[in-house]
Amino acid sequence: MVNVDISNVWGAVSLPELLGREREVFDAHQKLRSHQAGGPDFLGWLSQPDHVQARLIRGIERAAEQIVSDAEVLVVCGVAEPASAARAAIEAYCGAGRNLLQTPQVLFVGSSLNSRQWLELSRLLEDREYSLLLLSPTGQELGVNITARGLRWLMERKYGPTAKNRIFVSTLVGSPLHRMGQEEGYELFPMPRELGGSQSIFTAGALIPMAVAGIDPLDVLEGAVEAYEATDVRSFENPAWLYAMARAVLAGQGRERELLCCFDHSLSALGQWWRQSTWRWHTGSGTALTTETVLLPGELSALESMAGNGRGRVFETLLHFAPMAKKVPVEMDWKDYDGLGFLSGRSLEDVERQTAQALTDCHSLAGVPLVELDAGELTAQSLGALFLFLELSSALTARLCGEEPFGPEPDAVRQRAIDQLQGTDA
Repeated sequence: MVNVDISNVWGAVSLPELLGREREVFDAHQKLRSHQAGGPDFLGWLSQPDHVQARLIRGIERAAEQIVSDAEVLVVCGVAEPASAARAAIEAYCGAGRNLLQTPQVLFVGSSLNSRQWLELSRLLEDREYSLLLLSPTGQELGVNITARGLRWLMERKYGPTAKNRIFVSTLVGSPLHRMGQEEGYELFPMPRELGGSQSIFTAGALIPMAVAGIDPLDVLEGAVEAYEATDVRSFENPAWLYAMARAVLAGQGRERELLCCFDHSLSALGQWWRQSTWRWHTGSGTALTTETVLLPGELSALESMAGNGRGRVFETLLHFAPMAKKVPVEMDWKDYDGLGFLSGRSLEDVERQTAQALTDCHSLAGVPLVELDAGELTAQSLGALFLFLELSSALTARLCGEEPFGPEPDAVRQRAIDQLQGTDA
């Protein structure tokens, strides 16, 4: 389970401020857990990890086995949280360079309408065997649907009638993409209909690419179940309460920018997902909060400038897993050009740990609040626990900030673009 350390926020947050909102977070948690807010099905997915049907799990495993057998590349065409969460989980677990070292490669597309990206993708797939997963909560995303049209055409030209055996669809029942999958004979994996369900990582669409990458979906769900039980405590012993309350209080003080600091650069995609997840609940009715990812130590100078002297509108969250069992030493250099000879033989983890401590100490003295999230040993179970923790704490933070965590999908820009395209000649 994720351990939360808020000892470095007390310079900006007092204990009475935190305790004074205990009733608010209790009510928010109670509504989320009992599915009261917004209707009887509100956030039903929060209680789903231990109720996922065995048939669905077997379908996920069967689809992953088929993709691994048939393809050198799995192309995931999707842009919403399930796609970004799957990418975040794969890169966190397997490393950001996984596609250079292992097959099948897992590519995430559908977020671009740029010709160059499409031509690069077409060229990459030209001489390779590949499968396609269409992953869309609404079935109406412009970039996803346009990219999917091109990919389906490429597959039909390459594989003929058997192309349908390589195409998988995960979307809401009744959406345009779902109807297409039914008519074309693609294998379908329905998304949950509850509010927030289609944005969760605990869906077939997100678990399939993870399984293809070698992450056992049952282990992920097992970790989520354990985290669900650990975060069902109605007190400040609940780590999700601590994190949500600290974020909400700091945001209420005007510290509306959260800097997610990571020494492991394979967590960059997780930071992108976290930002997307946090932005989703901005409705303008409450306190805004936005997140940015800072990769250390490379962006340490930029972080120092951003944090300033503590009077800035930022706070920091330091996220890390436990160090790897295999230690990598700092190499010896007899001429010691950089003056770091005293580090020779010490592990990179030791250097990282001391740098993190120096960051914490300096920023604490400068008045920059910092929350530390320790996700434990990196396993499929701990990944499931981390995502459950982050999804729950995000929903709690939203309600504490006066926002609705999972409102309807906004589509004003998409609809305006379609209206304009329909009114002009191609």
